[in-house]
Amino acid sequence: MLWLIIKEAWISISSHKLRSFLTTLGIIIGVGAVVLMVAAGQTVTLVINNSFASMGGQLVMLHPYFVVTSGIKSGQRPSITSQDVDAVRGLKGIEAAAPMIFATAQAVYGANNWTAALRGSTTDLLIVNKWEVEKGEPFTSKDVKAAAPYVLIGATVANELFGFNDPVGQTIRIKNVPLKVVGVLKSKGQDLMGNDQDDIIIIPYTTLRQRIQGSRIPNRVNFGFIKISDSEDMEAAINRIKMLIRSRHNIKAGAEDDFEVRNMTAMVETVKTVGLVLSILLASIASISLVVGSIGIMNMMLVSVTERTREIGIRKALGAANRWIMLQFLTESVMISFMGSAIGLALGLAISQIAGSILGYEVPISAWTLALAGAVAIVVGVLSGVLPAYKAMHLDPIEALRYQ
Repeated sequence: MLWLIIKEAWISISSHKLRSFLTTLGIIIGVGAVVLMVAAGQTVTLVINNSFASMGGQLVMLHPYFVVTSGIKSGQRPSITSQDVDAVRGLKGIEAAAPMIFATAQAVYGANNWTAALRGSTTDLLIVNKWEVEKGEPFTSKDVKAAAPYVLIGATVANELFGFNDPVGQTIRIKNVPLKVVGVLKSKGQDLMGNDQDDIIIIPYTTLRQRIQGSRIPNRVNFGFIKISDSEDMEAAINRIKMLIRSRHNIKAGAEDDFEVRNMTAMVETVKTVGLVLSILLASIASISLVVGSIGIMNMMLVSVTERTREIGIRKALGAANRWIMLQFLTESVMISFMGSAIGLALGLAISQIAGSILGYEVPISAWTLALAGAVAIVVGVLSGVLPAYKAMHLDPIEALRYQ
């Protein structure tokens, strides 16, 4: 019996091809839009997760406090030293701690030159940021102490300065200071902000301070990046860091800190939450088109009930049960919705994959998206068909037979 109902529903739908297509189009657009918005949200979440994974988990940033003048942050007071970061490295639960000096410099090799981000640090930076050396080898802690003229370069810098040539062992110049390339970093791509992580030159911070910047305070650093062991409690580790730095800076009880300790993991989780809320918001806006599509199905089914009033009367006169009359129209509604959802799902996935390929992003296809399309097909079909089916079920057979 169910097969006969489905067959009759298909005959009814196919007998009005243009009307059925226009009705289905609303569902196609609605489901396609929702799939695209969900894919966009999932892509943002994936990019955030990948960027965070490339940075390494359980991260803490130690930096000087911001000077506040009339309620406005006007700069930072230089209070963090490389010795502070070294001391933090010795605390319980600390896997690595890297001092960091930020600079921008033009690197020159032969006739080629390239402006890149210059990062003065130690070998711990490779652990903290999960950097891998693809060619050559990193500089050592002895090189840092000796302010050795060695650098590690990112893939972008290597490509711009050396092209297809092997950079390892070659000498580049930064502010007329010769520096030997000891290794090339493995490519990491873009970070959370869309910046090229491979456009970087890593150099011992002592070399940067003494040989390139000529600083009179060589032990001052901009930041300290700290990697806490995965098994360690973040809050407990942060408290130990604060207590240590307060002690080193001779800060008395009740006095304000001259430094800040930021939980980078918490910051990334906040960004993830924003991405999730954004994807839900986009999907909710796209769902408006589904409401329009469901209204279109309901309108078509109401028209169908009116057109087939005499047919319904004949069925009832021949003994058709009310539930079978209702099931007939609900089946037609669900079939229209299902076809629209299937086509909309296919189009949404195809467009999202093509767009991701063009923009260079991996667009995930999740089981949740497929389940969403199936749920939409059933829910929209049933809700749109209930009123027309109810109307058809309660038609008086005598009045229906008289209908012209």
